[in-house]
Amino acid sequence: MGLAQTLREGTMTVHHEAEGSGFVRCFMKGVLDRATYARHLEALYGVYSAMEAGLDLHKDHLVLKHLYFPEVHRKANLEKDLAYFYGTDWQQTLAAPTPAATAYVQRIREVAASAPYLLAAHAYVRYLGDLSGGQALKVKAAETLELDAEHGLAFYDFAGIASKREFKDQYRQALNDLPLSEEEQQQVLAEAIEVFRHNGRVFDDLENELIENVGRERYESAVRA
Repeated sequence: MGLAQTLREGTMTVHHEAEGSGFVRCFMKGVLDRATYARHLEALYGVYSAMEAGLDLHKDHLVLKHLYFPEVHRKANLEKDLAYFYGTDWQQTLAAPTPAATAYVQRIREVAASAPYLLAAHAYVRYLGDLSGGQALKVKAAETLELDAEHGLAFYDFAGIASKREFKDQYRQALNDLPLSEEEQQQVLAEAIEVFRHNGRVFDDLENELIENVGRERYESAVRA
């Protein structure tokens, strides 16, 4: 079994747990406000800034050079979205990251410094997720918050990719071809599981903000439905 399938099967449980979080369930049911959505983008900006800095730094790494696809990088797109929500001086107006977002970014930096090949786990979870379930979130955000491609949805736009399906197949094949030992592949899997857990904890923090912004009654009604 190739690494891509190992990652898919090995992360299935934590993947479903993250998708089943109250924040994601509310998001998909249209219970979402602009402030919480913008905070979600802020958390993602921290994550992608750290991850893509690591991928850029190690683009010639024996392992990571096979997963270096700048066309899927999200940092610049997130900057467009943040400028839409917060204005041109958005970097000066952002609130402090949530504790979970801070811990997530710290983990990425630790990996980039000590075991760069583990960035493969972070890239796998984020980019393939953005190209898959992330597209459903795009549709729901557009409907709920009345956004369009030019205003607040750049994160989900992959203009540099002609076919998402073909690119995902290419990415999975690249994962399968990585020059990793069996032990290293298991370490990548373990890291991918932790990545999903980090995402779940970020969702928990956002869930608390969502409850404050939309009200507990509306939140609980959406979660129970």
